[in-house]
Amino acid sequence: MILRSCDIQGHSDWFKHNFIQAVKRLQRIARKGAQKESGNNVRPCLVFEKKQAYLKALGKASQKRRKVRMKLAVVDVETSGGQARADRIVEIGIVLLDDGRPVNRFGSLINPGISIPTSLTAIHGISNEMVRDAPSFADLAEQILELLEDRIFVAHNVHFDYGFLEEEFRRNGYDFRAKKLCTVRLSRKLLRLRSHSLASLCLHFSIRNEKAHRALEDATATAQVLQYLLEIPTCMPLIKEMTKGRAGTFKGPGNLPEEKLRNLPESIGVYQFYDASGKVVYVGKAINLKERVHQHFGAQTHTREKSQFLESVYDLNFTECGHELMALMTENELIKKHYPRFNRLNKDFRLNFGIYEFEDQRGFRRLLAGQSGKWSKPLRVFRGRDEAVQLLLKISMENGLCLRLNGLTKAEQNCHYLAASGAICLACAGEEPEIYNRQVEKVLEQYFRMGKVLLITKGRRKEEHGVVYLENGKILGYGFLEKSVLQSGHEAEIRQLLLPYYDTQDAQSILRPWLEQSRKLEFSPEDMLVLEAPEHLLSHGENHFSEVIQAVI
Repeated sequence: MILRSCDIQGHSDWFKHNFIQAVKRLQRIARKGAQKESGNNVRPCLVFEKKQAYLKALGKASQKRRKVRMKLAVVDVETSGGQARADRIVEIGIVLLDDGRPVNRFGSLINPGISIPTSLTAIHGISNEMVRDAPSFADLAEQILELLEDRIFVAHNVHFDYGFLEEEFRRNGYDFRAKKLCTVRLSRKLLRLRSHSLASLCLHFSIRNEKAHRALEDATATAQVLQYLLEIPTCMPLIKEMTKGRAGTFKGPGNLPEEKLRNLPESIGVYQFYDASGKVVYVGKAINLKERVHQHFGAQTHTREKSQFLESVYDLNFTECGHELMALMTENELIKKHYPRFNRLNKDFRLNFGIYEFEDQRGFRRLLAGQSGKWSKPLRVFRGRDEAVQLLLKISMENGLCLRLNGLTKAEQNCHYLAASGAICLACAGEEPEIYNRQVEKVLEQYFRMGKVLLITKGRRKEEHGVVYLENGKILGYGFLEKSVLQSGHEAEIRQLLLPYYDTQDAQSILRPWLEQSRKLEFSPEDMLVLEAPEHLLSHGENHFSEVIQAVI
């Protein structure tokens, strides 16, 4: 195989780097059997196996290695799970680099003090038997801290490894702080590859990692990847930009300050992420705000969308809700209000359906199923058209209402009530509207006159309740009220203190299971039905108030 010389001096660093990698692959193929030839005026392509030739092809003025004056600690940890607060480190690997050259390596299994799930053992191969006699993190803490001292903390997805080590040090009374460098983000800025996982980068640079998902082997592979990246001329300015600032500053996910994460409470609530312009890019609900928000920055995923999300985050805000139902209702409302870029669910304004009553020109009172709008006043609200039609059909057949008048059949004369029950409905039998309307009134009293309902939950403080207000099954408002207001207040006062709520299919889907499992309370302001939602949803079939709630939903 003849490889002709190519002048790449005028191209970008990215082109030069990928050109060199392509040539190296061709040379490996050539060594396996192809004959190398060269003509009179054709010079073979440079053999880029030596660092001097590699640097020359990148356009360096000198063939000497570029000096990288910084101390780095490349770290990888294997764990018993994905949450730093709940799980533990089971193995650690550290490779120290001085000015880009490896100077020391350290690796050890760690007894986590808890059981390692078999699902994790299947990934990294570390079992409970392997760590039974291993030292605990407390035994190694001082040694690890000494290795990491005054060095930039480097890892592939640095927030995961750093988060676990920081938490382990905290449990043992150490305050660990270090500047951080993520090789995932660094490689994304320097290389145009479809995947930036460690396995993909090892394949790209022809690095052998025979024991993937073991700490020291992954740390060594990450260090070798970093060495290759350091050869790219634009790498050092990027590293300086990514690691500038004081040690411990949270620079990874969209420049979100670490203080924002530290100030999060461990309570139920809703959180919002903002971009640089102050626009909401994500809204989430959490049973534990602190733990859930940290999970966004500790997950072991390297997708392009996840990277874009983390880099978009510049600020954080949260709202404590006191109860899961109030958090779900608040999250749903905020998503529809802000339409965040990275939220996928609950963004559609799918209106509910309802059953409506009106009187036609002949004087007959009719019941029809139709879509429920913001200002409409249905007799009862349903999540979908089929649900509304099925109930209307059931009520009509059981109470002798006309299927034609209720829009359930297109028959021009008698409706199909005769075929199903053996009798003709009052309207098709020629009765006067007044007689038929009396039967409609009985149906309204039995099925639709549900009145006003307050569903209350635990509040943010002992002195208050979370409240959802419904009228004939339609959600009209929600918020937090003092207990004294609920017990002695009037309907008008309660309505005024609540925030208006846009009733949609998503809102009804959220509310329904809590309504089904609620219980009736004794006090009732102005004859309003007051229900208390359970603290947690029970499994299916454990509802303890279904006989009352059937009249509400």
